[in-house]
Amino acid sequence: MRSSSVSDIYKKFTQQSLVLHRFRNGRNFSTQSEHPKPYKSIPGLNSLPVIGTLHHFLPLVGEVGMKANMFEMFIVLHKKYGPIVKMEGLFSRADMVLLFEPEHFEQVYKAEEAHPWRPGFESLEYYRENLRRSTFDGVYGLTTAQGAKWREFRTKVNPAMLKPKLVKLYAPGLDEIAKEMVDRLTRLKDQGDYLKQYYDKEVTRWSLESVAFVGLGTRLGSLNDGLPEDHPSNILIKCSKDIMDLTFKLELLPRFLKFFTKSTFMKLMDVLDLQWEISTRYINEVRKSINERENEMLEEDKSIIEKLLAIDEKVAVMMANEMLLAGIDTVAFTTTNLLYHLSINPNVQDKLREEIRSGETSRYLKACLKEALRMWHVIPGNLRRASKEHIVGGYVIPRGVDVIAPNEYLSRLEKYYPQPNKFIPERWLVDKTDPLYHGRAHPMVTLPFGFGVRSCIGRRIAELEIEILFKRLINELKVSWEGPPLKVVSKLMNSFAKPFYFKFEKAE
Repeated sequence: MRSSSVSDIYKKFTQQSLVLHRFRNGRNFSTQSEHPKPYKSIPGLNSLPVIGTLHHFLPLVGEVGMKANMFEMFIVLHKKYGPIVKMEGLFSRADMVLLFEPEHFEQVYKAEEAHPWRPGFESLEYYRENLRRSTFDGVYGLTTAQGAKWREFRTKVNPAMLKPKLVKLYAPGLDEIAKEMVDRLTRLKDQGDYLKQYYDKEVTRWSLESVAFVGLGTRLGSLNDGLPEDHPSNILIKCSKDIMDLTFKLELLPRFLKFFTKSTFMKLMDVLDLQWEISTRYINEVRKSINERENEMLEEDKSIIEKLLAIDEKVAVMMANEMLLAGIDTVAFTTTNLLYHLSINPNVQDKLREEIRSGETSRYLKACLKEALRMWHVIPGNLRRASKEHIVGGYVIPRGVDVIAPNEYLSRLEKYYPQPNKFIPERWLVDKTDPLYHGRAHPMVTLPFGFGVRSCIGRRIAELEIEILFKRLINELKVSWEGPPLKVVSKLMNSFAKPFYFKFEKAE
């Protein structure tokens, strides 16, 4: 696989990781303030030599203890330390400061908006910028690029990804995929406990098929029966899962354990190679079919990949690859999130079905999706790395510190939303005079798609895929939940713990 030895590659990665860690903890005191409190006086989790903050997360004896997800951790930290919480070198990451007041992180995020620095994952950065540098040739995508390179890439892809006519272009094909998914669920619902254990596999297949159709303008066949394990669709799904799991182990282990994770690192590099190989194979097939086409298409009818290929071939390949990497699990999670909340709120589900069958509007469906994303974000919080010193809440936050906005946690506080733990789509539809009106909350509280220029570029596409699926699914099937509450688990992003207790029946 590589010309260099495994030891040499891993040594270079760990050396780069240590250099980045030291740099990111550097300080640059440039902002003036009369009497700000020093950074070291911010309350929170202190770090010990070698083990960092690990002792705070140990079961029984740790101040925070073992938590299943970030939401539960934020509850503990907020109650114990207040509105500003410092976490020194959390595991192997840079120092973090949690800001529980939206005015505070709004101040930082808007001050950083000109050149927002949202750090990705060191292992993926190393893969693209060092190990496979000749392959990527300076085009690192939206996931890992920063500064001018990120802005250049985003500027090139924005016109194709955000064009208003996406609905007209992709709706018919996405509806066909949704029909296949509903047909599968209708067949599988009678096969014992299959969906109880493998519902997540099925929704991921639908998600991949939808993302690939939009990103590549072609079908992969992910929803076909009897796919062998070595089918490219199954490989891409497994790659997506393995990349998340391996990156979580590698990036969030305490730094002293990183030197014992060489095998994890090399596995991740292999999986990234495989994911790139499969996705570029599909991209090359699409490029070939475009070149062989006899008739030139109208500009408005061209797919995203075709538009991007005309602008910059390397950018087109990278964008399609990132859609296949980042768009699968995120859309699957949001779909399950909405389906669960509809299943435990039958009155809401009935009201939605009435709207769908009327064919007049999608206002209630959109409100249901917004409410589901308020309850459970794909990513529990937003992040910016300070490029300069900030004075926030009377404290100095130096350059290099990661500033966290715990948006999912804030979105479930009575302070911002009445009856915050209830699924009430109407809060997104009622008049401003209504106590439920969502606009009473600070606008920075609920940010499921991120903030500012670095907000999710695939938002419109994701919403389109989900809305089309639910129009078919809720019209044809009644969904209920027959089991204990669904549990959220946090790794790099939120996910759901098995089993799934959905019950699907024919809707009347």
